[in-house]
Amino acid sequence: MLKNLNAGIIRRLAANSLKSDKKRNLFLIITIAFSACLMLTLSLKILGENTKVNRYMRGRYQTVFNDLSEQEIRELRERPEVEASGRKKGLCTPRIKDYTLNVEYADQSAASLLTYGNITGSWPEAEEEVAVEEAYLEHLGLPAVPGQILPLDLGDGSVRDYTVSGVLMGENETRVYKVIVSEAYMQAVFDGNPRYDMYIRLKDTENDNMEILKDKVRAFAAANGVAENKVFYSSTYFSLGEDLPIEKILAILFCCVLIVIATSLVIYSLFYISVIAKTQEYGRLRVIGTTKKQIRRLVRKEGMFLSGIAIPAGLVLGCILGFLLVPEGWKWSISLLFVIVIGVITEAAVMISIRTPVKIASSVSPVEAVRISAAEENRKTGKRKRRKMTPLNLAILNFSRNKRKAVLTLTSLGFTGILLMCAAAYLSSVDADAMSRSGFGLGCAHLELEQSDAGSSTDEEGRTDYYTRIQQNNPLDEKLLEAVKQIDGVTDVLIFKGCKSDMIFPEMSDYARANPEELSFRNIGLTREQMEAYSGYLTEGTMDYDTLVQNNGILIADSDNLIGRYYGYTAKLGDRIQIKTDSGDTVEFQVMGVLRGLRLGIDVPFFYMPDACLPLLKSTVTNFNTHFMLVGDQENEEKIEEAVIGQMEEWNDVEITFLSDLRRQMIVMLDQMKLPLYGLVGFIAIFGLLNLINTLLTNVVTRRQEFGILQSVGMSGKQLSAMLKAECFLYVSGTLFLTLTLGTLAAWILCRVFDQLGTFGKLVFHFPFLPIFIFTALLLVIQVFFSLWAVNYCGKESLVQRIKTE
Repeated sequence: MLKNLNAGIIRRLAANSLKSDKKRNLFLIITIAFSACLMLTLSLKILGENTKVNRYMRGRYQTVFNDLSEQEIRELRERPEVEASGRKKGLCTPRIKDYTLNVEYADQSAASLLTYGNITGSWPEAEEEVAVEEAYLEHLGLPAVPGQILPLDLGDGSVRDYTVSGVLMGENETRVYKVIVSEAYMQAVFDGNPRYDMYIRLKDTENDNMEILKDKVRAFAAANGVAENKVFYSSTYFSLGEDLPIEKILAILFCCVLIVIATSLVIYSLFYISVIAKTQEYGRLRVIGTTKKQIRRLVRKEGMFLSGIAIPAGLVLGCILGFLLVPEGWKWSISLLFVIVIGVITEAAVMISIRTPVKIASSVSPVEAVRISAAEENRKTGKRKRRKMTPLNLAILNFSRNKRKAVLTLTSLGFTGILLMCAAAYLSSVDADAMSRSGFGLGCAHLELEQSDAGSSTDEEGRTDYYTRIQQNNPLDEKLLEAVKQIDGVTDVLIFKGCKSDMIFPEMSDYARANPEELSFRNIGLTREQMEAYSGYLTEGTMDYDTLVQNNGILIADSDNLIGRYYGYTAKLGDRIQIKTDSGDTVEFQVMGVLRGLRLGIDVPFFYMPDACLPLLKSTVTNFNTHFMLVGDQENEEKIEEAVIGQMEEWNDVEITFLSDLRRQMIVMLDQMKLPLYGLVGFIAIFGLLNLINTLLTNVVTRRQEFGILQSVGMSGKQLSAMLKAECFLYVSGTLFLTLTLGTLAAWILCRVFDQLGTFGKLVFHFPFLPIFIFTALLLVIQVFFSLWAVNYCGKESLVQRIKTE
């Protein structure tokens, strides 16, 4: 009975203690709930986006059967294994001034499997009807509504009027716009015998891994007489990840560690300040017989009471926010798992954070409590005798009299400031221009020899033969070169040569052997000067021009092992590669060098050789130019782009790309990436501000007696306000000092690391003036409002009442 009564006393003492310190409890509840909410929201946001993408991809097609007749498609659709299917056919890609049209046929089932998005209006049915993208109409300056008439050249060289039956809604920054024709148009163009690509999703395959699914696709194709060389797999579907991918879990873990550290520092600081302030109370409890174990239980129960309120509230709010941020990515199994995990992590963080304050509280004895108070009072009196009694000196004395508390508070505030600086500096240093230049390569505009015509011509003659035919009447000639050199703002034109050839590797996968038409690669011919200029990218072997010419040497650039992944060949020095010529023979080349990190702006640049070796591969080609890269200053880019657009209709069989297009896409991508990161930065800043506010408020509440004594011996309200302002400024200035010194150093190191990784191109450290200015302004605003509140708070009680306060 006595044991139960004692247990009840400890619970009641903990409850009474909580009631007597409501402001501290409120800040603790807010901090703990905020921490749990932030960790859960962040987890559900990251995993929700992943689940959303997976669900989006699982609604897409899995495989494509190429070049089938309508009868073959009808028969395949009737198969019970098929869950959904659609027909699609690329027709042509006519270029018109500064944009390109992608003319194709697709039925509504294919559009759904390809996730073309919502359509306003109806799908085209009549021969003269088309569906177009909203972005295309906006580019033309027309309203995005169906029913209007558009004059279009759909690739046959004649312009006809077409009625817009439907508008595909959505953004498009690429300036390549879809134009979807009707089935009636296909019947008319192909004389009633069109052939289509069939997009398929099989039944009951949602839980299959990718290898099992590929086996099912191959078996289905074989059972229905579809040749293996007509079967293609969706790269997007087969790149699907798990619902709990390890890289996402590691990202969540990293963010949670930072949040837990910030939270733990705040909780530790609040409990430490509270325990120090209640030293005499714990001493009195010891006088009446309370044991050390009971004191530990008392303080620990306070923590459990507060976390018991805060953690469920934070988890509920986190679930709501996680759902609202990504409603399409909500998954009960994942959400419940992370509710439990985050709840356990937060409770563990609270218990660990209060461990030291619990030990301090339990170690207090009645005699030590009195001795500490007296010693502090005597020590303060001794120091005041040797100092001038000014508000600033009093503020410094109070700031330094409990060095552990001051260091702890500044560490907590400084840690959040350092995190804020790192995140803000990283976001400020990510440069859309640097990212776009890294992906675009050299120059600001590329004129490239056309590689295909939307699959129509290349289906018949193959990609290599098509490219060779275009190169035999190469439009990238001296006349065009002189024309682009005359463009105002162009400072140089970089010329690259090459050809496209079919390759035979010494080692190949079964897929590569069965699909030799897939082994069509561009061979880039470098001049002697280019070989010397790019020699720094050589990791092994030789890049000597004459040596390569004499030995039919070839250089391999496959840093990401794409050839190995898709075709089963990993290059090694000394390997012999057979390259087919335009006459049907083969020429043997020896791998004599390996390159890494060379980015010219040429797509899939795997193979480099001396330009003198190119005639060995193409005896019918005299002009091997493949790229003209226009170089100019950034302020002249728009002028260069306008001049190129003005002349481009005269340049047949030339593909044109601009750096500005890629830059616009990068800006959109960065804006989407920065928003959640800035949200994290804001949350980090809130932790620091909450800690500062609590520290200042606790100082005032626990020192009312001290302020009363000071005012009783002559301190004015103005001097009290000045002292409190000075104390607050010491915390603010300490926080800013750590943020601007250690934070700047940490941010610079972070930017250097990511610059070396090259994830976002060239990353140059930029000091985040605006975020730091806002953070500083908030700290100063808190200082001003705190001093006003403190004076007003102390003025609510009479001097006698404050002196009597214990």
